[in-house]
Amino acid sequence: MSPELVRQEIWAHLTLHHCLNRIIMRLADGEGLDPDRISFVKVLKHTRRSVVLQVGRSARRLRQFMKRMATKVVRKLDNGLRRLREADRYTRHPVSQYIVRKKDQVRRGTRRVPEKVITLTPAILQ
Repeated sequence: MSPELVRQEIWAHLTLHHCLNRIIMRLADGEGLDPDRISFVKVLKHTRRSVVLQVGRSARRLRQFMKRMATKVVRKLDNGLRRLREADRYTRHPVSQYIVRKKDQVRRGTRRVPEKVITLTPAILQ
């Protein structure tokens, strides 16, 4: 696999992601919804099914697709209104298994363990 093919595939993924986000934004704008309430994975799966079923490309079919998506989005959402978000979203950082030392924190020595005496006995041969 050449670097050019890898680059092409990365651009294809980025383009698809951008297109799906634009579909989500259009659907949310048309229905007056928060775009975060529309599942990216559900839009991806429905788009994948629709692309496989489509035979030709036309503006009429694209409009039909957007109408179907709009009806599905409204049907799949819960009906309750949500209050506006008060705090910004943040991602949790994974908890490290190693202790993180701050820059100004003094290093402590390792703890002392008492020495153990191990006695080896010769194996009994028969």
